[in-house]
Amino acid sequence: MNEPSVLAELAKREPDDLALEDDTHRVTWAELDRRTHAIGRGLLAAGASSGDHVGLVCSNRTEFVEVILACFRAGLKMTPIKTNWTATEIAYVLDDAGSALVVTDTPAAQDAAGDRPVVWIGDDFDAWVDAQDPTPFPAGGTGYRIPYTSGTTGRPKGVERTLDSESTFEQWWEFSSLGAQGLGLPRDGKHLMVAQLFHGAPLAFALGALANGAPMRIMARWDAERAVDVINDGVTATIMVPTMFRQLLALSEERKAGLDHARLATVLHGGEPCPVPLKQRMIDWWGPIFTEYYGFTEGGMTTCNSPDWLARPGTVGTPIGELAIQIVGDNGEILGPREPGTVYFRRPEGRYFRYINADDKTNDAYNDSGFFSVGDIGYLDEDGYLYLSGRSSEVIVAAGVNIYPAEIEDVVFAVDGVADACAVGGPDPDRGEQVVVYLAVTDGFAPDDVTSAIDAACTQHLAGYKRPRRYIIRPTVDRDPTGKVLRTKLRDELWDGE
Repeated sequence: MNEPSVLAELAKREPDDLALEDDTHRVTWAELDRRTHAIGRGLLAAGASSGDHVGLVCSNRTEFVEVILACFRAGLKMTPIKTNWTATEIAYVLDDAGSALVVTDTPAAQDAAGDRPVVWIGDDFDAWVDAQDPTPFPAGGTGYRIPYTSGTTGRPKGVERTLDSESTFEQWWEFSSLGAQGLGLPRDGKHLMVAQLFHGAPLAFALGALANGAPMRIMARWDAERAVDVINDGVTATIMVPTMFRQLLALSEERKAGLDHARLATVLHGGEPCPVPLKQRMIDWWGPIFTEYYGFTEGGMTTCNSPDWLARPGTVGTPIGELAIQIVGDNGEILGPREPGTVYFRRPEGRYFRYINADDKTNDAYNDSGFFSVGDIGYLDEDGYLYLSGRSSEVIVAAGVNIYPAEIEDVVFAVDGVADACAVGGPDPDRGEQVVVYLAVTDGFAPDDVTSAIDAACTQHLAGYKRPRRYIIRPTVDRDPTGKVLRTKLRDELWDGE
């Protein structure tokens, strides 16, 4: 394959080659080029103006990628929003970001849109695209992505990064291509997307693969049985979370024997800690083709290939590019090798991020040396390899997705009969962690009635993956003399013996 280039040049050089594919659509490079221009023009005609924000609430499909590229070309800021959120949760992000328009295939997003125009991705979407003006946008499109993450307060925060906001479409395409090459992604064969594209790392993987000139095969949802057949259809790279490894390993011996992994060159994985025995089993099966990453929306990232991991089991690797890393103690001191503390990153000069509408949280994330942290705990070894001692104490990680207890507790404490509560992550054999709520019930209330009321409230206000899976009823919830809940102690009770 020739060297990858910007989308317009790929469309001219390889017009009929595959660019995107899902269960029902096949999009060539020429079609992708034309459709992204048309979609961008259509979004502007539907009510957005250059510089406006677009909320994208969309399941895994080729149109997801098309809309993102269209926004970039049309000079529109955009945010992918989780399709499994409730209308309340979606509306918060739309309001916080100041969205002018919503593009979606999800009914809850229609409910959340309010008075905003909605472009619906359904059976008529192709006809809508064909009806738009396909005139190409000039080079130098200034649209970019504003991903949202959740802070320890439990409210999602929009992250604006200078690398995104100060880059043109063509510059972004080049950066993405270089990033894909740095991760060892091949340019031949299909790159398989099995995770939901609204997550930051899978989306970066998908866009990087495209920018590197490789076609993307998108699965609507993860299914280990189906993944075998898709992988056998010429897949050379993919991105997964450890939960997927467990489900693949749980397949029948006959099914596993039928998985042809010979063409697989790179498997990225992250999103949650991967137990050493689990990763070792995958390496024994597929070979040393795994690259682990640790990172977050704000922009810090480490990677570790299989040979390095086999030499240092449990590490998440070293910082990429010009990133610097340090471990900081409780009093702000820089810690030495194998001393656990808070993990801090520093990006190259001029590369920063800010939380939109939250300058105080932006300031809190940085220390006096210009390093930033999201509160994770870990240590460096003598060679600079990072090991995570655990996620920050409040974060629950279920199937690679961060869940913030404060968001759950906001709903729980609003229920009559709740005297006290604390949400923590307990062990889950399939998802890594599950939400467990320690609960003290007000005198005169029946515990079963209270937990039923909590379930109903969580169903109304929280996405399914955030809802409690277990309640532990106590006379009181453990707190220290200052009133701070002893979250680590409660969590440790669940994990002792695991």
